[in-house]
Amino acid sequence: PPEEQKAGAKGEEEKSKRGSDALTLVFGRFNPPTTGHKKLLDTAKGISGDNDFRIYPSRSHDPKKNPLDPGTKIKFMKQMFADYEDEIVNEKDMKTIFDVLMTAQEEGYKEVTIVVGSDRLGEFKNLATKYNGDLYDFDSIAVVPGGTRDSDADDVSGMSASKLRKAVKDDDRKAFERGMPSKFDKAEVNNL
Repeated sequence: PPEEQKAGAKGEEEKSKRGSDALTLVFGRFNPPTTGHKKLLDTAKGISGDNDFRIYPSRSHDPKKNPLDPGTKIKFMKQMFADYEDEIVNEKDMKTIFDVLMTAQEEGYKEVTIVVGSDRLGEFKNLATKYNGDLYDFDSIAVVPGGTRDSDADDVSGMSASKLRKAVKDDDRKAFERGMPSKFDKAEVNNL
């Protein structure tokens, strides 16, 4: 039947996306993307080594904490983090870390490493490992920090999307610009 042919073709397509049995991934809100996120992605890419690497922006969208809709956010991420454009996954069904992990298992990955900011480490460790063997079944699943955030610092280690949302609310362009990667086009900073 045509349905089986489609499913078989999709299975082959998913296998071809996979270059190894191990996947390193980042899942986050990126709302808005910041220099801190760039540091996180650079660290995660280093951790991935020769393993497959993917970035999953969440699909959350609300006026207070997630003002950028997923399409807009991902458009800016691909501009801002051009080195990772191909690794940024724009898939409407990847709403939670569980969706990401179940899909990774379906694609045949045996090992997963999730790289998160230090502020989310405990939460992700608990969630991801708790359901291994239930919602998905990996030989190993690790949650590792992609850096340490110092909320009082003014440099990249203290950068957060919360600070940038506040800068927009306060109409503080200078504070907002400090949170953008230096190579990010100034006109695009304005658009963001």
